[in-house]
Amino acid sequence: MEATTYVLFFSATSSFLFLCVGIVAGWTAKDFMHDYFYTEEESVSNMHPEMYDQTGQYIHEELYSVKFVDEDDLDETID
Repeated sequence: MEATTYVLFFSATSSFLFLCVGIVAGWTAKDFMHDYFYTEEESVSNMHPEMYDQTGQYIHEELYSVKFVDEDDLDETID
C-alpha cells in the first residue's frame, strides 16, 4: 500500500480517538464543575431575604404567593 493510505488511516483513527477522549473528559469536567459551583450550601446562602425569618433562619412552612392578573384578560373571559 501507499504511504498516503497509512497516513489517512492513522490520522482518521487518531482524530476519532481524540474526539472520544475529549467528549468523555469534557462530560466529566462538566459534572465536577457543576457539583463544585452548585452545592447545597451555596444554593441556600443565595436565597432571597424573604425566605428567612427575623432571626435569619430559613422558613420551613408554606409560603403565600400573589398572582397578578391583567384586566384586559378578565374582560375577554367575561364576554
